[in-house]
Amino acid sequence: MECHKNEPDNVVVIPVFYKVEPSQVRKQTGSYATAFAKHMKKDKDKIQKWKDVLSQAADLSGFPSTAYRSESVMIEEIARVVLGKLNHKHKNEITNNFILDENYRSIESLVKIDSAEVQVIGLWGMGGIGKTTLAAAIFQKFSIQYEGSCFFENVTDESKRHGINYVCNKLLSKLLREDLDIDTLKVIPSMVMTRLKRMKAFIVLDDVHTSELLQNLIGVRHCWLGAGSTVIVTTRDNHVLKKGGIHKIHQVKEMNSKNSLQLFSLNAFDKVLPKEGYMDLSKRAIDYAKGNPLALKVLGSFLCSKNQLEWNCALAKLKEIPNAEIDRILRWSYNELDEKEKNIFLDIACFLRGHERNRITKILNECGFFADIGIRHLLDKALIRVDSKNCIQMHDLIQEMGKQIVREESLKTPGHRSRLCDLKEVCDVLKYDRGTETVEAIILDATEDTHINLSPKAFAKMLNLRLLAFRDHKAVRPVNLPQGLDLLPENLRYFLWDGYPCKSLPPTFCPEMLVELFLRYSQVEKLWDGVLTLPNLEILDVKYSQKLIECPNVSGSPNLKEVDFSGCVSLLEVDSSIFLLQKLENLSLRKCTSLKILSSNTCSPALLNFDATNCINLQEFSVSFASVDRLCLSLPKFGTNELPSSILHFKNLWFFDCPISESLVNLPENFAMCIWLVSESLLKVERDTSITLSKILPSPAFLTVKMLIIDHVSILSEIPDNISLLSSLEFLSLNGIAIRSLPESIKYLPQLESLDVYNCNKLQSIPALSQFIPYFTVCKCESLEKVLSSTNEPSDKPKCGFILLNCIKLDPRSYQTVLKDAIAGIELGARLNSENEDPFLEQDDDIIEYFLPAMSGMENWSRYRSTQVSVTLEFPSNLLGFAYYLVLSQGHIGYDVGFGCECYLDNSSCERIHITSLTKGNFSNMLNSYDGPSIYLMMNHLVLWYDPASCEKIMEAVEEIKAISDVNNTSYNPKLTFRFFIDESLYSEVMIVECGFHWIYPFEGSAVPKRNDGFDSDDKEEAVLLTNKLEQCVVGTQSNLEVIIVDSGFHWMHPFNFESDDDEEDIVPLEYEDFEFDDEEDIVPLEYEDFDFGDEEDTVHLEYEDFEFDDEEDTVHLEYEDFEFDDSEDISP
Repeated sequence: MECHKNEPDNVVVIPVFYKVEPSQVRKQTGSYATAFAKHMKKDKDKIQKWKDVLSQAADLSGFPSTAYRSESVMIEEIARVVLGKLNHKHKNEITNNFILDENYRSIESLVKIDSAEVQVIGLWGMGGIGKTTLAAAIFQKFSIQYEGSCFFENVTDESKRHGINYVCNKLLSKLLREDLDIDTLKVIPSMVMTRLKRMKAFIVLDDVHTSELLQNLIGVRHCWLGAGSTVIVTTRDNHVLKKGGIHKIHQVKEMNSKNSLQLFSLNAFDKVLPKEGYMDLSKRAIDYAKGNPLALKVLGSFLCSKNQLEWNCALAKLKEIPNAEIDRILRWSYNELDEKEKNIFLDIACFLRGHERNRITKILNECGFFADIGIRHLLDKALIRVDSKNCIQMHDLIQEMGKQIVREESLKTPGHRSRLCDLKEVCDVLKYDRGTETVEAIILDATEDTHINLSPKAFAKMLNLRLLAFRDHKAVRPVNLPQGLDLLPENLRYFLWDGYPCKSLPPTFCPEMLVELFLRYSQVEKLWDGVLTLPNLEILDVKYSQKLIECPNVSGSPNLKEVDFSGCVSLLEVDSSIFLLQKLENLSLRKCTSLKILSSNTCSPALLNFDATNCINLQEFSVSFASVDRLCLSLPKFGTNELPSSILHFKNLWFFDCPISESLVNLPENFAMCIWLVSESLLKVERDTSITLSKILPSPAFLTVKMLIIDHVSILSEIPDNISLLSSLEFLSLNGIAIRSLPESIKYLPQLESLDVYNCNKLQSIPALSQFIPYFTVCKCESLEKVLSSTNEPSDKPKCGFILLNCIKLDPRSYQTVLKDAIAGIELGARLNSENEDPFLEQDDDIIEYFLPAMSGMENWSRYRSTQVSVTLEFPSNLLGFAYYLVLSQGHIGYDVGFGCECYLDNSSCERIHITSLTKGNFSNMLNSYDGPSIYLMMNHLVLWYDPASCEKIMEAVEEIKAISDVNNTSYNPKLTFRFFIDESLYSEVMIVECGFHWIYPFEGSAVPKRNDGFDSDDKEEAVLLTNKLEQCVVGTQSNLEVIIVDSGFHWMHPFNFESDDDEEDIVPLEYEDFEFDDEEDIVPLEYEDFDFGDEEDTVHLEYEDFEFDDEEDTVHLEYEDFEFDDSEDISP
């Protein structure tokens, strides 16, 4: 005990009370009193010291033998707990906290110790991403609970160096704890196989490159392993895992910025934060590493003990020459590629990163690289990845590695390299005609200082040029041809030249392998004469080429899918060959203001988008479409103010975009699924269009429309009340209009599922609507002040979400209204889910969520607040679940950022088990009216959500552990850890500043639960004290917070909303008649004391009499003091 007192972190004491009660030890009664009496005369000081120590030991949590049905059960429980504590202690000594990140928790959740099946888990990812470290951390935690274990590093290297027999013998010897020398894997002694199959083993095979090697080590279909065994395999190649029949696979992701800073600082400064004056330099190094642990450690160690000047120099050098050690590790995956795959990789690294996958595949296939299978191989090796928009991306370090490989082709003469992507080197090669036939790709991203004059024969020597891109994001026209251009390489597959300075393409230019041609903002007047044979061309984009007069004949390009003439203001007509293209999917003539006629008797059957908006001089539109059910048609307002007769016969058009005008009343019934109304023209509209809108809404096309979008109709002061006539409307979006309020009639739209209101800066109030609309978003309405409550009005629609984003003038009273509606919506939705009678349950995603400005008020719902991270609560069995909330700080939040909560359960063996993860976020649905990859939160915002699936998993896990404890006759209080998090994003800077959660129960108001529903009592007269000890964390600006629950309590959900008030006279008499219980004699007296209603002395006494009979006189009298209601007299029957 003295050692424990002096070193509590290093010495753990667990008392075992064998055939004695802890109280006897603590108070030294019974046999202890007799023994001390005998020795008291010898050494009183020593005896007193013994008594003190025994009292201290008895106060510790231990094992009383009387709590177990047999000694064997108690011994087994002691062994499990001791092993768990030893293992936990060992892990903490050798594992830094920042290693135990989202990757670790995800892998940990895959390990099922109690499973009888052989489980094989695969970890894969790029070099240096931390696969081995994570596997080691998992091994250290779990391996001690297995009969045999082996951590085998660098399996592939060992196999190449010594042979597969050596590796197999080493593995078997480690597992069976004896030296084995088996000559061949084909004949393994039966005794060895028998012992293996009887052993529950934990094995880590690190860095496995082939599935054959994997099968040699653990047998085909893992047939060598005993029941319950666990194998973790790390590899850089996902294909190895898939071919090996492994289904539990985790791709290791990059470290977040917080953990990256800690890991880097430990290696650079020997502490978890940079020393003074080095924070900005450290951030530069971390930005270079992009979450790769190996790079963070290598850079930190390299920069350790160096001064700031040396740091600046080293970081600047990294931009040109990668760190040799990092580069060496990353190249292992590249070196395993074949020549075609290496070319694909280098093209992506130097040229095509960020392009759409299908487009890249087409371009590289035309280069002869077999890109379909090659890209798949690069994905499996984690050299590239595909983002949510199906674009191919890669880690910055891997891209730098690829560029370095190209540099090494010719260190001093860039013109002899295969790919040129450095701005300075590209300018040098082009300016001085230093290109050679070795050059296959050139990309130039111009800056404001970029100006190059090319000679007419600048590309004459570059006969093998496949990819050429001159990008001009600054509109500086960086590349000029003062003497014109004689030729372009015939081998081009991709050709992009922003601001192309010539009137036409060279007359000899006929690149038959060309796939994509971009001449945006060019000076071209005519692309080519006659028919140019470009059989592989799929994209032709000459947008904003304002001097283009003549549309090219494209009959020689039968595979064209996309043609864009947007902003070609001099274009007089569209060549008929365009309409004859059979594969054309997108045709844009937007802002072609010189066009007067668009006419064709036929059009591509594949056409999906036809855009002629803002063609303000268009007088005739007579295009025949093969099919319109997938067509998005955008038309301008016509000079005659009449719609073209050619569209009046359309049925079930997918999307129709046009200016608002009275002519829309002529559209037929079932004309379009979606109608998008915009301003009348490019010219400023002077008159209010509200009257026009009120006239067209009752027309046939609008009565059957399912989606209506009103977008930037600036002079629209109100939405007419007759919008309620749109009985088929499911989605309504209002963006950038001048309304001051929304009509209350919107709530009478029977099919409306979603209402979005964006950028309506004059909007001041919202009526009671939210309860009637499952998905309601109000975004950046900066004048909004008032939102009325809708919880008092009945609605049969389950609430799914309400978003109030950047409504910075919302008054506090309205905020409280919205918050109460949110809480009521979550509780109602949770109970509807539990009843399993609502169509809401049939949806795949039944999560209920709210996103609101963060003010005050959560303390009224989460009544107990604390800066501590643990509360003691006992779970009732009838709990429906939890509602979670967190508060995000002001700042930019990324388009794809995620935030949420993870839950872990500590079982009776002190093992922390991952139960469930819930990630919420992804603001893509809010970015329809935003430019760029992020939103700026103008104030703190509250995220509040309920997820029934995660709640069910948590409660099932708790009940499972409780059941095991009951079988073992042991006491067990579930300990839950809730960890709130926000994902890192390149475009995000917000942090979590507050978090919490709330219990939800299946019963409402004062309806009491039936007996034995979570309460153990045989006494009908027993009084039960139920205290809700909900607690939340408030810990400043942190990205990860933890709330630990070790016990729980009880909370009544009332059908009305109460607030604390200082008026001590407030009384609410409530009568509940005809309650039903199991026994006519049931009487449940309950007392609730010390509720926090503003006054510390506030008390609520509830008396329940004579429950569950059919007697009409049955009554329950409840008195609530100090509540606040809307009634001035604060009394509610």
